[in-house]
Amino acid sequence: MHENHKLSEALYFYSRMLSEADNRDNFLYDLSAYLSSARSVLQYALEEAKAKSGGQAWYDRQISSNKIVYFFKDKRDINIHVQPIKMNRTVAIEITETIHVSENIHIEKFDESGRLIGESSSKSEPFIKKAEIPASITNIITFQDWDGSENVMQLCDLYLKELERIVADGQTNGFLMNN
Repeated sequence: MHENHKLSEALYFYSRMLSEADNRDNFLYDLSAYLSSARSVLQYALEEAKAKSGGQAWYDRQISSNKIVYFFKDKRDINIHVQPIKMNRTVAIEITETIHVSENIHIEKFDESGRLIGESSSKSEPFIKKAEIPASITNIITFQDWDGSENVMQLCDLYLKELERIVADGQTNGFLMNN
């Protein structure tokens, strides 16, 4: 009954995580809130579904058949009751520098007696300073215990999509009320 409200809450904290990815503390606070609200979606779904015939089995299939949902299932409990979630942070810095190389050629032609009989020069194109490209800093945050290639943001996005799918499936099959 309250699953969609908690989905909206989780989406809000996910958007905060996106905007706070460069601020370690704020990112962790938003992740903690995201984990709590996202987990509440499934807790509400379980309480509602198990009151209906076949509801517990439906819920169990939703959890056990999906690697991402199963991974996140206990993250909130660990984060609140055991320890903050452990993550790896990799910072990638990309710097672009421009090097200007120019050359001038000067040729002198002498006769047999050493007298200068001709010369020519070439000049390179004048140097035009281009706009500087600012350094690019990218934070890549991953869960220490996730064995896939997805980073935290990708996993949280996938988890939200799976929660939306589970709620829609529960509503379609009569285990959850539309709200």
